Amino acid sequence: MSTADEPQGMLARGLAILVALGNHPEGASVTEIARDVSLPISTVHRLLATEASLSFVSFDPSTKRYRLGFKVFELAHKVSSVASLADAARPTMRELSAATGETVQLAVLSENRTLFLEKVGTPQPIGIRGSVGDSESVHATSTGKVLISGLPDDELDALLTGSAFEAHTANTITDPTRLREHIEQVRAEQYAVADEEFDEGVRAIAVPVRDGRGQLRAALCVSAPAFRTSAETLHGWLTELRAAAAEIGTRLPLSS
Repeated sequence: MSTADEPQGMLARGLAILVALGNHPEGASVTEIARDVSLPISTVHRLLATEASLSFVSFDPSTKRYRLGFKVFELAHKVSSVASLADAARPTMRELSAATGETVQLAVLSENRTLFLEKVGTPQPIGIRGSVGDSESVHATSTGKVLISGLPDDELDALLTGSAFEAHTANTITDPTRLREHIEQVRAEQYAVADEEFDEGVRAIAVPVRDGRGQLRAALCVSAPAFRTSAETLHGWLTELRAAAAEIGTRLPLSS
């Protein structure tokens, strides 16, 4: 294996060890794990030590056995929550897409970017690009603006002052002060519009999706080509969009 391949190879070995531990709920010794993954004991011991330091693996000194750590279960819970959110939203998103004739998307905030969890496309010949799993800039998208509007002031200020905002189009707001003012407007109005700010020729409007405790869990948006959707048309969908977001919110488990 070349030097360039080594990091990828070590990652693959580390993941193989986690998979092997998943097959031993009672725990496993270094020797057992090494046998399962066909690696030298010394290599497995070194990788286990790294994974234990990051809480992906736990070690019981009394039995000398390793188990999956709490970090794995934390990630599994997050994946389950994301899947539940998309499942809860899908039927209502289909109804909203049918009512508006346009693309409906659901997004969450992930590492200061908008991550799309679900998409229902338009039946019209020309629609909106983008797929589930894509992420986009928070400052230039309607969903992103809604999502960061829910951040506490200190986190929002840290994001605005610690980021370099790309100008995707001539309409993109890149000045932190102007963007802060814009987000305050989003907070007050409880919706956000992106008027050809991320993609030229695309307009979108988004609203927050909140659970029963009022916690902002996601953003729901309708996006459409600008040539067939005016700003007035976007705002005309606001009542239906808010009703859809509220319906999705009633299906969500309460956040912890």
